[in-house]
Amino acid sequence: MSYQPPFPPGDNRPRSTPIPSDAFIAAPMQEPVPPTVGAFLGGQVPTQPPAFVAPRRRRHWGPTIVTLFIVGAVVVGVGAAVIGVMRAKESVDTAIQQSNELSDPNLSNNDRTALGLTGNEQTMFQGGAPGALAAAFDTAIPGEPTMFLDMLLYPDYAFATAQNSTLPDHFDEYGWRTGRIGSPSPKQNDAEAANAVFSIDQVNWAGLSSLVADAVNVANVEQGAVTHVSVGRNTFSPDLAVVIRVYVSGPRSSAYIEADANGTVIAVH
Repeated sequence: MSYQPPFPPGDNRPRSTPIPSDAFIAAPMQEPVPPTVGAFLGGQVPTQPPAFVAPRRRRHWGPTIVTLFIVGAVVVGVGAAVIGVMRAKESVDTAIQQSNELSDPNLSNNDRTALGLTGNEQTMFQGGAPGALAAAFDTAIPGEPTMFLDMLLYPDYAFATAQNSTLPDHFDEYGWRTGRIGSPSPKQNDAEAANAVFSIDQVNWAGLSSLVADAVNVANVEQGAVTHVSVGRNTFSPDLAVVIRVYVSGPRSSAYIEADANGTVIAVH
């Protein structure tokens, strides 16, 4: 069988495997060269590497806010605690002062200041104390003038029973202690007592002080001391005159002096 060429004569269609030319055969086969940086970037080569810029970190405020809140709470708590301690100290100091005043049988500086006294009076019986106390009751209790059923004076405190200014048979008791007059305490209604009241201008309060100053000698009580003084109308007398009674007590005996509204001695009992 004769050999047949793959293509007819004159057929120039490319063959599937081209035949290398003589130049390609003559030149040795070289490895492909990668493009340069300049060629890759279009011929622009940076003269120095770009500076490194660190990415900006996002600030997280959550922990900071929590910390500030805790610090603020601590500061507020400490402040409140300090204020609480100061108020507690003030309360304790006030309680101690009141306790000292209650245990001291004489007038305190606070008592004298409240009554406007300047003579260093030691008891409610001395100097201007009786008159200042009567004026304090008259000012604080309703009535023009205030009508009293009685007054009881002790060394550093006092009581007064006053008539209701609109209900004549109603009476209330008021106390004075530690520089102030307390709230009224109701007494039993007494229609007859309405006829036995008096006003403070019907008593010579300076005469009362003089009477008390010499009461121990007048009463002749050994080692005696004045315990209290009462002012009120004498319900055993037809004229219901205002009388002052000074009570003196000692370790061996006791007595009381009865005097008129001016402090003049009537009798010693």
